Amino acid sequence: MLEGFNKHASTFSADVDRAFWITNGISLAMFLLVVGLMGYFIFRYHHSRVKPEEIRNIKDHLGLEIAWTVIPTILLFVIFYYGYTAFREIRTLPKNAFVVEVLGKRWSWTFIYPNGKQTTELYVPVGENISLRLHAPINDVIHSFYVPAFRVKEDVVPGRENHLWFKATVLGRYDVECSQYCGTGHSRMLSKVEVMDKAAFDAWYASDKLSPHDTGTPKSEGEILFQTLGCVACHSLDGSIIVGPSFQGIFGKKVKVLTNGKPREVLVDETYIRDSVRTPTKDVVEGFPDGVMPNLSDQINPKQMEAIIEFIKKQSVVKNKAVVQAMTTSTPIPMQKTKIQTVQIPVTQQKKQTVAVDGATLFKTKGCIACHSLDGSKRVCPSLQGIYQSKQKVTTDGKLREVVADEEYLHNSIQNPNADVVVGFKAGIMPQFGKMLSQEEIEALVKYLKSIK
Repeated sequence: MLEGFNKHASTFSADVDRAFWITNGISLAMFLLVVGLMGYFIFRYHHSRVKPEEIRNIKDHLGLEIAWTVIPTILLFVIFYYGYTAFREIRTLPKNAFVVEVLGKRWSWTFIYPNGKQTTELYVPVGENISLRLHAPINDVIHSFYVPAFRVKEDVVPGRENHLWFKATVLGRYDVECSQYCGTGHSRMLSKVEVMDKAAFDAWYASDKLSPHDTGTPKSEGEILFQTLGCVACHSLDGSIIVGPSFQGIFGKKVKVLTNGKPREVLVDETYIRDSVRTPTKDVVEGFPDGVMPNLSDQINPKQMEAIIEFIKKQSVVKNKAVVQAMTTSTPIPMQKTKIQTVQIPVTQQKKQTVAVDGATLFKTKGCIACHSLDGSKRVCPSLQGIYQSKQKVTTDGKLREVVADEEYLHNSIQNPNADVVVGFKAGIMPQFGKMLSQEEIEALVKYLKSIK
Protein backbone atom coordinates (compact mmCIF):
# COMPACT_ATOMS: atom_id res chain seq x y z
CA MET A 1 0.00 0.00 0.00
CA LEU A 2 3.06 2.30 -0.23
CA GLU A 3 3.64 2.11 -3.97
CA GLY A 4 6.03 4.83 -5.08
CA PHE A 5 6.64 6.01 -1.51
CA ASN A 6 10.39 6.44 -2.04
CA LYS A 7 10.14 8.14 -5.44
CA HIS A 8 9.38 11.69 -4.25
CA ALA A 9 6.54 11.62 -6.75
CA SER A 10 5.21 15.11 -5.96
CA THR A 11 6.84 18.53 -5.70
CA PHE A 12 6.60 18.85 -1.92
CA SER A 13 7.14 15.24 -0.84
CA ALA A 14 10.84 16.01 -0.30
CA ASP A 15 9.95 18.99 1.95
CA VAL A 16 7.59 16.86 4.03
CA ASP A 17 10.26 14.17 4.41
CA ARG A 18 12.85 16.78 5.38
CA ALA A 19 10.58 18.15 8.12
CA PHE A 20 9.91 14.60 9.31
CA TRP A 21 13.58 13.60 9.53
CA ILE A 22 14.66 16.88 11.17
CA THR A 23 11.93 16.57 13.80
CA ASN A 24 12.73 12.94 14.51
CA GLY A 25 16.50 13.55 14.42
CA ILE A 26 16.31 16.35 16.99
CA SER A 27 13.94 14.32 19.17
CA LEU A 28 16.26 11.31 19.04
CA ALA A 29 19.30 13.45 19.86
CA MET A 30 17.55 15.03 22.85
CA PHE A 31 16.39 11.61 24.04
CA LEU A 32 19.91 10.17 23.86
CA LEU A 33 21.35 13.25 25.59
CA VAL A 34 18.88 13.13 28.50
CA VAL A 35 19.03 9.36 28.96
CA GLY A 36 22.82 9.39 28.53
CA LEU A 37 23.26 12.06 31.22
CA MET A 38 20.91 10.18 33.52
CA GLY A 39 22.99 7.03 33.09
CA TYR A 40 26.23 8.95 33.62
CA PHE A 41 24.96 10.66 36.81
CA ILE A 42 23.68 7.37 38.21
CA PHE A 43 27.11 5.80 37.68
CA ARG A 44 29.27 8.80 38.56
CA TYR A 45 27.45 9.90 41.71
CA HIS A 46 26.55 6.52 43.13
CA HIS A 47 26.70 6.53 46.95
CA SER A 48 29.62 4.08 46.83
CA ARG A 49 31.71 6.64 44.92
CA VAL A 50 30.80 9.86 46.70
CA LYS A 51 31.74 10.68 50.26
CA PRO A 52 29.25 12.65 52.41
CA GLU A 53 31.61 15.60 52.78
CA GLU A 54 31.79 15.92 48.95
CA ILE A 55 28.03 16.51 48.61
CA ARG A 56 27.15 20.17 47.94
CA ASN A 57 23.83 21.93 47.51
CA ILE A 58 24.06 24.04 44.35
CA LYS A 59 21.37 26.74 44.49
CA ASP A 60 21.75 28.14 40.99
CA HIS A 61 23.95 28.04 37.91
CA LEU A 62 23.35 30.82 35.39
CA GLY A 63 25.20 29.08 32.57
CA LEU A 64 23.16 25.87 32.88
CA GLU A 65 19.90 27.79 33.13
CA ILE A 66 20.66 29.72 29.95
CA ALA A 67 21.74 26.55 28.17
CA TRP A 68 18.64 24.47 28.95
CA THR A 69 16.39 27.39 28.02
CA VAL A 70 18.04 28.73 24.88
CA ILE A 71 19.09 25.47 23.21
CA PRO A 72 15.62 23.79 23.31
CA THR A 73 14.05 27.06 22.13
CA ILE A 74 16.37 27.19 19.13
CA LEU A 75 15.64 23.55 18.32
CA LEU A 76 11.88 24.15 18.55
CA PHE A 77 12.19 27.07 16.14
CA VAL A 78 14.12 24.85 13.73
CA ILE A 79 11.36 22.22 13.87
CA PHE A 80 8.70 24.92 13.49
CA TYR A 81 10.42 26.47 10.48
CA TYR A 82 10.70 23.30 8.42
CA GLY A 83 7.26 22.07 9.47
CA TYR A 84 5.58 25.39 8.74
CA THR A 85 7.22 25.94 5.35
CA ALA A 86 6.17 22.47 4.19
CA PHE A 87 2.64 22.94 5.57
CA ARG A 88 2.29 26.39 4.00
CA GLU A 89 3.14 25.04 0.55
CA ILE A 90 0.70 22.15 0.92
CA ARG A 91 -2.18 24.41 2.03
CA THR A 92 -1.59 27.26 -0.46
CA LEU A 93 -3.68 26.42 -3.51
CA PRO A 94 -2.23 27.57 -6.85
CA LYS A 95 -4.52 29.74 -9.01
CA ASN A 96 -3.99 27.88 -12.26
CA ALA A 97 -4.75 24.38 -10.97
CA PHE A 98 -6.84 21.76 -12.78
CA VAL A 99 -9.79 21.15 -10.44
CA VAL A 100 -11.26 17.67 -9.81
CA GLU A 101 -14.20 17.01 -7.48
CA VAL A 102 -13.69 14.04 -5.15
CA LEU A 103 -16.70 12.32 -3.58
CA GLY A 104 -15.84 9.94 -0.76
CA LYS A 105 -18.58 7.70 0.59
CA ARG A 106 -18.97 4.26 2.09
CA TRP A 107 -16.89 2.66 0.62
CA SER A 108 -15.61 4.11 -2.62
CA TRP A 109 -14.05 7.15 -4.26
CA THR A 110 -15.61 8.97 -7.22
CA PHE A 111 -13.66 11.54 -9.23
CA ILE A 112 -15.66 14.13 -11.20
CA TYR A 113 -13.86 16.17 -13.87
CA PRO A 114 -14.81 19.64 -15.17
CA ASN A 115 -16.24 18.17 -18.39
CA GLY A 116 -18.59 15.87 -16.40
CA LYS A 117 -16.54 12.70 -16.80
CA GLN A 118 -16.73 10.46 -13.69
CA THR A 119 -14.20 7.78 -12.80
CA THR A 120 -13.35 5.45 -9.94
CA GLU A 121 -9.62 6.14 -10.34
CA LEU A 122 -7.93 9.52 -10.55
CA TYR A 123 -6.08 10.31 -13.79
CA VAL A 124 -3.84 13.39 -13.91
CA PRO A 125 -1.16 14.78 -16.25
CA VAL A 126 2.41 14.90 -15.06
CA GLY A 127 3.88 18.29 -14.13
CA GLU A 128 0.55 20.14 -13.69
CA ASN A 129 -1.05 21.55 -10.57
CA ILE A 130 -4.05 19.45 -9.53
CA SER A 131 -6.57 20.78 -7.02
CA LEU A 132 -8.99 18.34 -5.35
CA ARG A 133 -12.27 19.47 -3.78
CA LEU A 134 -13.26 16.87 -1.24
CA HIS A 135 -16.89 16.10 -0.38
CA ALA A 136 -18.92 13.43 1.40
CA PRO A 137 -22.73 12.97 1.40
CA ILE A 138 -24.46 14.65 4.32
CA ASN A 139 -25.67 11.30 5.69
CA ASP A 140 -22.31 9.55 5.35
CA VAL A 141 -19.35 9.28 7.75
CA ILE A 142 -15.89 10.88 7.93
CA HIS A 143 -13.27 9.59 5.48
CA SER A 144 -9.71 10.70 4.80
CA PHE A 145 -8.16 10.97 1.33
CA TYR A 146 -4.54 9.81 1.51
CA VAL A 147 -1.91 9.36 -1.21
CA PRO A 148 1.25 8.15 0.58
CA ALA A 149 3.53 8.69 -2.43
CA PHE A 150 2.51 12.36 -2.68
CA ARG A 151 2.55 13.00 1.11
CA VAL A 152 -0.99 14.41 0.98
CA LYS A 153 -3.82 13.55 3.35
CA GLU A 154 -7.00 15.44 4.12
CA ASP A 155 -10.26 14.58 5.91
CA VAL A 156 -13.46 14.24 3.88
CA VAL A 157 -16.27 15.46 6.14
CA PRO A 158 -20.01 15.08 5.37
CA GLY A 159 -21.61 18.40 4.49
CA ARG A 160 -18.31 20.27 4.32
CA GLU A 161 -15.94 21.06 1.46
CA ASN A 162 -12.26 20.46 2.01
CA HIS A 163 -9.36 20.70 -0.39
CA LEU A 164 -5.79 19.69 -1.16
CA TRP A 165 -3.47 20.00 -4.12
CA PHE A 166 -0.37 18.40 -5.59
CA LYS A 167 1.87 18.43 -8.65
CA ALA A 168 2.96 14.94 -9.66
CA THR A 169 6.50 14.71 -11.01
CA VAL A 170 6.93 11.00 -11.79
CA LEU A 171 4.82 8.88 -14.17
CA GLY A 172 3.17 5.85 -12.57
CA ARG A 173 0.23 4.50 -10.60
CA TYR A 174 0.01 5.29 -6.89
CA ASP A 175 -2.21 4.07 -4.10
CA VAL A 176 -5.16 6.04 -2.76
CA GLU A 177 -6.41 5.00 0.68
CA CYS A 178 -8.93 6.05 3.27
CA SER A 179 -6.91 6.67 6.43
CA GLN A 180 -9.95 7.23 8.68
CA TYR A 181 -11.83 4.13 9.88
CA CYS A 182 -15.27 4.43 8.28
CA GLY A 183 -17.06 1.14 8.89
CA THR A 184 -17.39 -2.38 7.55
CA GLY A 185 -15.87 -1.76 4.12
CA HIS A 186 -13.04 0.56 5.24
CA SER A 187 -10.30 -1.86 4.19
CA ARG A 188 -11.73 -1.99 0.65
CA MET A 189 -11.98 1.78 0.20
CA LEU A 190 -9.00 1.85 -2.14
CA SER A 191 -8.28 3.46 -5.47
CA LYS A 192 -5.39 4.62 -7.64
CA VAL A 193 -4.06 7.89 -8.97
CA GLU A 194 -2.40 7.44 -12.34
CA VAL A 195 0.08 10.09 -13.47
CA MET A 196 0.02 10.20 -17.27
CA ASP A 197 1.91 11.90 -20.06
CA LYS A 198 0.19 15.20 -20.93
CA ALA A 199 -0.65 14.16 -24.49
CA ALA A 200 -2.11 10.82 -23.35
CA PHE A 201 -4.17 12.53 -20.68
CA ASP A 202 -5.56 15.11 -23.13
CA ALA A 203 -6.53 12.36 -25.58
CA TRP A 204 -8.36 10.40 -22.87
CA TYR A 205 -10.00 13.50 -21.42
CA ALA A 206 -11.49 14.36 -24.81
CA SER A 207 -12.74 10.81 -25.40
CA ASP A 208 -15.86 9.04 -24.10
CA LYS A 209 -13.88 6.30 -22.37
CA LEU A 210 -14.32 5.71 -18.65
CA SER A 211 -10.67 4.72 -18.31
CA PRO A 212 -7.62 5.42 -20.50
CA HIS A 213 -7.14 1.65 -20.64
CA ASP A 214 -10.58 0.84 -22.06
CA THR A 215 -10.21 -0.80 -25.48
CA GLY A 216 -13.80 -1.92 -26.07
CA THR A 217 -17.02 -0.05 -26.63
CA PRO A 218 -17.95 2.66 -24.12
CA LYS A 219 -19.69 1.35 -21.01
CA SER A 220 -23.38 1.98 -20.50
CA GLU A 221 -24.48 4.76 -18.17
CA GLY A 222 -25.83 2.20 -15.73
CA GLU A 223 -22.50 0.38 -15.52
CA ILE A 224 -20.66 3.67 -15.01
CA LEU A 225 -23.06 4.59 -12.20
CA PHE A 226 -22.64 1.12 -10.69
CA GLN A 227 -18.94 1.86 -10.32
CA THR A 228 -18.92 5.57 -9.55
CA LEU A 229 -21.75 5.50 -7.01
CA GLY A 230 -19.88 2.87 -5.03
CA CYS A 231 -22.37 0.02 -5.64
CA VAL A 232 -19.43 -2.17 -6.69
CA ALA A 233 -18.01 -1.96 -3.16
CA CYS A 234 -20.91 -3.95 -1.69
CA HIS A 235 -22.71 -5.72 -4.56
CA SER A 236 -21.06 -8.27 -6.85
CA LEU A 237 -22.13 -9.26 -10.38
CA ASP A 238 -20.97 -12.89 -10.20
CA GLY A 239 -23.15 -14.26 -7.41
CA SER A 240 -20.55 -13.86 -4.63
CA ILE A 241 -21.52 -12.06 -1.44
CA ILE A 242 -19.55 -8.98 -0.37
CA VAL A 243 -21.61 -6.81 1.99
CA GLY A 244 -24.95 -6.63 0.18
CA PRO A 245 -26.84 -9.06 -2.11
CA SER A 246 -25.32 -9.90 -5.48
CA PHE A 247 -26.99 -8.38 -8.56
CA GLN A 248 -26.54 -11.53 -10.62
CA GLY A 249 -29.98 -12.79 -11.61
CA ILE A 250 -31.73 -10.71 -8.96
CA PHE A 251 -34.27 -8.94 -11.19
CA GLY A 252 -37.55 -10.86 -11.32
CA LYS A 253 -36.52 -13.00 -8.36
CA LYS A 254 -38.45 -13.33 -5.11
CA VAL A 255 -36.46 -12.44 -2.00
CA LYS A 256 -37.22 -12.62 1.71
CA VAL A 257 -37.03 -9.24 3.42
CA LEU A 258 -37.69 -7.70 6.81
CA THR A 259 -40.15 -4.81 6.75
CA ASN A 260 -40.50 -3.05 10.10
CA GLY A 261 -39.10 -6.19 11.72
CA LYS A 262 -41.65 -8.49 10.03
CA PRO A 263 -40.53 -11.08 7.44
CA ARG A 264 -42.20 -11.14 4.05
CA GLU A 265 -41.47 -12.13 0.47
CA VAL A 266 -41.27 -9.56 -2.32
CA LEU A 267 -40.59 -9.56 -6.03
CA VAL A 268 -37.50 -7.69 -7.22
CA ASP A 269 -39.10 -5.44 -9.84
CA GLU A 270 -38.52 -1.83 -10.87
CA THR A 271 -40.50 -0.47 -7.91
CA TYR A 272 -38.48 -2.57 -5.47
CA ILE A 273 -35.19 -1.32 -6.95
CA ARG A 274 -36.30 2.31 -6.73
CA ASP A 275 -37.30 1.86 -3.10
CA SER A 276 -34.01 0.09 -2.31
CA VAL A 277 -32.03 3.04 -3.68
CA ARG A 278 -34.16 5.80 -2.14
CA THR A 279 -35.14 4.14 1.16
CA PRO A 280 -32.70 1.25 1.69
CA THR A 281 -33.90 0.58 5.25
CA LYS A 282 -37.50 -0.04 4.17
CA ASP A 283 -37.08 -3.66 3.03
CA VAL A 284 -33.86 -5.29 4.27
CA VAL A 285 -33.00 -8.62 2.68
CA GLU A 286 -32.74 -11.37 5.28
CA GLY A 287 -29.17 -12.24 6.22
CA PHE A 288 -27.77 -8.78 5.53
CA PRO A 289 -27.14 -5.95 8.04
CA ASP A 290 -29.48 -2.97 8.22
CA GLY A 291 -28.20 0.61 8.00
CA VAL A 292 -25.12 -0.12 5.87
CA MET A 293 -26.37 1.16 2.51
CA PRO A 294 -26.70 4.97 2.34
CA ASN A 295 -29.70 6.78 0.91
CA LEU A 296 -28.71 7.74 -2.65
CA SER A 297 -31.75 9.92 -3.41
CA ASP A 298 -29.73 13.13 -3.44
CA GLN A 299 -27.01 11.67 -5.67
CA ILE A 300 -28.97 10.44 -8.70
CA ASN A 301 -31.65 11.97 -10.91
CA PRO A 302 -34.62 10.12 -12.48
CA LYS A 303 -32.71 9.46 -15.70
CA GLN A 304 -29.82 7.89 -13.80
CA MET A 305 -32.27 5.80 -11.77
CA GLU A 306 -33.65 4.32 -14.98
CA ALA A 307 -30.10 3.59 -16.17
CA ILE A 308 -29.34 1.73 -12.93
CA ILE A 309 -32.56 -0.30 -13.24
CA GLU A 310 -31.70 -1.27 -16.83
CA PHE A 311 -28.20 -2.30 -15.75
CA ILE A 312 -29.56 -4.52 -12.94
CA LYS A 313 -32.13 -6.03 -15.33
CA LYS A 314 -29.31 -6.81 -17.74
CA GLN A 315 -27.54 -8.91 -15.08
CA SER A 316 -30.54 -11.25 -15.08
CA VAL A 317 -30.96 -11.21 -18.88
CA VAL A 318 -27.31 -12.10 -19.48
CA LYS A 319 -27.52 -14.97 -17.04
CA ASN A 320 -30.75 -16.33 -18.52
CA LYS A 321 -29.43 -16.07 -22.07
CA ALA A 322 -26.33 -18.01 -21.06
CA VAL A 323 -28.46 -20.77 -19.56
CA VAL A 324 -30.72 -20.94 -22.62
CA GLN A 325 -27.74 -20.96 -24.96
CA ALA A 326 -26.09 -23.76 -23.00
CA MET A 327 -29.30 -25.78 -23.21
CA THR A 328 -29.90 -25.18 -26.93
CA THR A 329 -26.33 -25.55 -28.19
CA SER A 330 -25.31 -28.61 -26.21
CA THR A 331 -24.65 -31.76 -28.24
CA PRO A 332 -27.70 -34.04 -28.17
CA ILE A 333 -27.17 -37.48 -26.71
CA PRO A 334 -28.18 -40.20 -29.19
CA MET A 335 -31.06 -42.32 -27.96
CA GLN A 336 -30.57 -46.08 -27.96
CA LYS A 337 -33.41 -48.55 -28.00
CA THR A 338 -32.58 -50.48 -24.91
CA LYS A 339 -34.79 -52.14 -22.40
CA ILE A 340 -35.27 -49.96 -19.36
CA GLN A 341 -34.72 -51.70 -16.07
CA THR A 342 -35.93 -50.33 -12.77
CA VAL A 343 -33.36 -50.53 -10.01
CA GLN A 344 -34.27 -49.99 -6.38
CA ILE A 345 -31.61 -47.96 -4.60
CA PRO A 346 -31.36 -48.57 -0.84
CA VAL A 347 -32.04 -45.55 1.36
CA THR A 348 -28.50 -45.57 2.75
CA GLN A 349 -27.07 -45.37 -0.77
CA GLN A 350 -29.45 -42.57 -1.70
CA LYS A 351 -28.09 -40.48 1.19
CA LYS A 352 -24.53 -41.10 0.04
CA GLN A 353 -25.39 -39.74 -3.41
CA THR A 354 -26.36 -36.29 -2.09
CA VAL A 355 -24.02 -33.48 -3.05
CA ALA A 356 -21.56 -32.61 -0.28
CA VAL A 357 -21.73 -29.10 1.13
CA ASP A 358 -18.42 -27.24 0.88
CA GLY A 359 -17.62 -25.10 3.93
CA ALA A 360 -15.12 -22.90 2.05
CA THR A 361 -17.75 -22.05 -0.56
CA LEU A 362 -20.32 -21.29 2.13
CA PHE A 363 -17.80 -19.03 3.88
CA LYS A 364 -17.61 -16.89 0.73
CA THR A 365 -21.19 -17.03 -0.51
CA LYS A 366 -22.82 -16.38 2.87
CA GLY A 367 -20.81 -13.19 3.41
CA CYS A 368 -18.55 -14.43 6.23
CA ILE A 369 -15.49 -13.27 4.30
CA ALA A 370 -16.73 -9.66 4.38
CA CYS A 371 -16.30 -9.41 8.16
CA HIS A 372 -13.85 -12.19 9.14
CA SER A 373 -10.31 -12.40 7.79
CA LEU A 374 -8.31 -15.63 7.43
CA ASP A 375 -4.85 -14.10 7.87
CA GLY A 376 -5.07 -12.70 11.40
CA SER A 377 -5.91 -9.15 10.35
CA LYS A 378 -8.73 -7.39 12.20
CA ARG A 379 -11.91 -6.46 10.38
CA VAL A 380 -15.41 -5.85 11.71
CA CYS A 381 -15.41 -9.24 13.42
CA PRO A 382 -12.60 -11.46 14.84
CA SER A 383 -10.15 -13.15 12.48
CA LEU A 384 -10.74 -16.87 12.05
CA GLN A 385 -7.08 -17.78 11.60
CA GLY A 386 -6.32 -20.55 14.11
CA ILE A 387 -9.69 -20.03 15.79
CA TYR A 388 -10.31 -23.69 16.59
CA GLN A 389 -9.26 -24.62 20.16
CA SER A 390 -8.03 -21.09 20.80
CA LYS A 391 -8.92 -19.24 23.99
CA GLN A 392 -11.30 -16.31 23.59
CA LYS A 393 -12.39 -13.66 26.07
CA VAL A 394 -16.11 -13.12 25.62
CA THR A 395 -18.98 -11.26 27.25
CA THR A 396 -21.94 -13.46 28.18
CA ASP A 397 -25.01 -11.71 29.60
CA GLY A 398 -22.78 -8.77 30.51
CA LYS A 399 -20.23 -10.94 32.33
CA LEU A 400 -16.62 -11.40 31.19
CA ARG A 401 -15.34 -14.96 30.87
CA GLU A 402 -12.79 -17.02 28.93
CA VAL A 403 -13.88 -19.88 26.70
CA VAL A 404 -12.23 -22.40 24.39
CA ALA A 405 -13.33 -22.18 20.76
CA ASP A 406 -14.28 -25.86 20.42
CA GLU A 407 -16.95 -27.33 18.15
CA GLU A 408 -19.76 -26.39 20.52
CA TYR A 409 -18.56 -22.79 20.66
CA LEU A 410 -18.32 -22.58 16.85
CA HIS A 411 -21.83 -24.01 16.47
CA ASN A 412 -23.23 -21.49 18.96
CA SER A 413 -21.37 -18.58 17.32
CA ILE A 414 -22.98 -19.40 13.96
CA GLN A 415 -26.46 -20.08 15.29
CA ASN A 416 -26.63 -17.38 17.99
CA PRO A 417 -23.67 -14.96 17.58
CA ASN A 418 -24.92 -12.53 20.25
CA ALA A 419 -24.78 -15.09 23.07
CA ASP A 420 -20.98 -14.86 23.49
CA VAL A 421 -19.52 -11.62 22.10
CA VAL A 422 -15.72 -11.53 21.76
CA VAL A 423 -14.19 -8.68 23.76
CA GLY A 424 -13.31 -5.73 21.53
CA PHE A 425 -16.12 -6.35 19.05
CA LYS A 426 -19.74 -5.21 18.94
CA ALA A 427 -22.86 -7.32 19.30
CA GLY A 428 -25.62 -7.25 16.71
CA ILE A 429 -23.42 -7.09 13.61
CA MET A 430 -23.43 -10.77 12.67
CA PRO A 431 -26.87 -12.14 11.71
CA GLN A 432 -28.26 -15.34 13.28
CA PHE A 433 -27.34 -17.88 10.63
CA GLY A 434 -29.10 -20.61 12.59
CA LYS A 435 -32.31 -19.38 10.96
CA MET A 436 -30.82 -19.29 7.46
CA LEU A 437 -28.56 -22.37 7.26
CA SER A 438 -29.39 -26.03 7.42
CA GLN A 439 -27.72 -28.24 10.00
CA GLU A 440 -25.64 -29.80 7.24
CA GLU A 441 -24.38 -26.37 6.15
CA ILE A 442 -23.50 -25.41 9.73
CA GLU A 443 -21.55 -28.66 10.10
CA ALA A 444 -19.67 -27.89 6.88
CA LEU A 445 -18.80 -24.40 8.09
CA VAL A 446 -17.56 -25.71 11.45
CA LYS A 447 -15.42 -28.32 9.66
CA TYR A 448 -13.94 -25.58 7.47
CA LEU A 449 -13.21 -23.32 10.47
CA LYS A 450 -11.39 -26.19 12.16
CA SER A 451 -9.09 -26.48 9.14
CA ILE A 452 -8.00 -22.81 9.16
CA LYS A 453 -4.55 -22.67 10.75
